Amino acid sequence: MLSASQATDVLHRSPGPAKEITQEEVSECAYQEAELYVGVARASYDRQSFRDVVDHTKGQPVTEAGLADAAYSFHVQEESRDFVLLDILKGSRLVQITAPTAEDARQTAHLVLSQLH
Repeated sequence: MLSASQATDVLHRSPGPAKEITQEEVSECAYQEAELYVGVARASYDRQSFRDVVDHTKGQPVTEAGLADAAYSFHVQEESRDFVLLDILKGSRLVQITAPTAEDARQTAHLVLSQLH
């Protein structure tokens, strides 16, 4: 999904070794490099089922204009970590990105969305 050089460009440093993650609920692919996680699920997502995902995500959603069909970001604090979760609807796909900052999440979104047809 993302090359190591693309992840380095997003995070502005080498993220370390990547691993592909296989989960039952992630039907297309998932990828993790250090603090950057990308999951793409192809299912029967439409605006209502996507909204259900957004409504069940922890935190207050912020609309992200200009990303695919619909997108929302969430600032999350867990333990001593801050990160951004970005949920995106593109066609029937759900793209979820977790990144250290909102800018990292948006840059990753542009890279991933440009590769989805």
